Amino acid sequence: MVKTQELQSVTSQDLQISVISDAQEFAAMTDEWRAFAATGSACFFMSWEWHYTWWQVYSEQSDRLYLVRFTHGDTLVGLLPLYARRHGLSLKRTLMFLGTGEAREDEVATEYLDIIAHPNCSAQVADAAVGWLSECAEWGSVELRYLLDDALLVQAYRARSDLFVHERSVGFRYRVDLAGDEQAHMAKFSSSRRKRIERSRRALVKDGGLKQVSVTSHAELSHAISQLAQLNHERQSDKARKSVFASTKFKDFHQRLVSRVFDSGTVNVHQFTLGPSLLAAVYCFYDQQTCYYYQSGFSKRAANRYMPLTFAHLAEAQRNREAGRKYYDLMRAEPPSYKEDFGCESTPMLNTFIFCSHFGRAKFTLLRTVRRKLVSVLKTIGISR
Repeated sequence: MVKTQELQSVTSQDLQISVISDAQEFAAMTDEWRAFAATGSACFFMSWEWHYTWWQVYSEQSDRLYLVRFTHGDTLVGLLPLYARRHGLSLKRTLMFLGTGEAREDEVATEYLDIIAHPNCSAQVADAAVGWLSECAEWGSVELRYLLDDALLVQAYRARSDLFVHERSVGFRYRVDLAGDEQAHMAKFSSSRRKRIERSRRALVKDGGLKQVSVTSHAELSHAISQLAQLNHERQSDKARKSVFASTKFKDFHQRLVSRVFDSGTVNVHQFTLGPSLLAAVYCFYDQQTCYYYQSGFSKRAANRYMPLTFAHLAEAQRNREAGRKYYDLMRAEPPSYKEDFGCESTPMLNTFIFCSHFGRAKFTLLRTVRRKLVSVLKTIGISR
């Protein structure tokens, strides 16, 4: 084993890099991955359970697995979960984060991805990872989706001037800092929003009070997710959009995932009822510091009078405040979003593309410009993606 003091003095050149490409080896990494993620910079969406479940459900036969391990001596100091997929008629594959790249209608929203790095040498590990990514020996380009602007990989590639990189903004992470109490949180809301919340609170009290019910068993969780899907469909159909719960792959992914993580206390569906009526449900994931609000649904009929989703968010924030967590994370959105009015701190998010040459980057930029103009023209005649 390498001592902490030695890790603090390593350079990126001191690290050894190996790649796991076998699915059986991936399955056998459970304990090592969990132990390392607990000491590194991993959020819930970097867990073994999330990535392995995604690979089971979404990988295609021609995809190649790249689980990149960075070690110093016998010590694991970095883990970068990737895979390569061929798009269209491309001769070379695109290297992507594991957990991304599925079809839009099946998307599970794997966000905040980054290299998982030992805290005592994270910059060196990230630098080694960017060097490895830029080699382009077996792939034509690298596509890293839904990075936070302050991610380790972003800091590493921005420190270099020799890379062919294109960044694209994809909105913001909206996160509530749970320091203080609910009153301090609501002080960040606009006065008109606070007045509307208080009006709805009085209506809820008058009509019997909002009750929160949390899932306590696998059977209850399965039923709660089904009810959530119905509410989500109601919410999305009102906006003329299709609910993601209509996707067979999305449902399969979550059935597998929750069966793996429920007993560890890292997932729950919280339901909010008024008398016999289910007004709202929120689907959340947890790690040590953060509750991630992942999906929700609410009764359209109750929305104007009771603001059920707002009260669900306030109740979840308070429950996690009392549990000692630091953040209630509403996850990514592109403005305009109701999350902007929820007293959140925001961090920019981006997709990053790394190319093997200036020509590759220029070709990509040109194609994206043409595509954007085409989408705009089609939208003017009533055709959407």
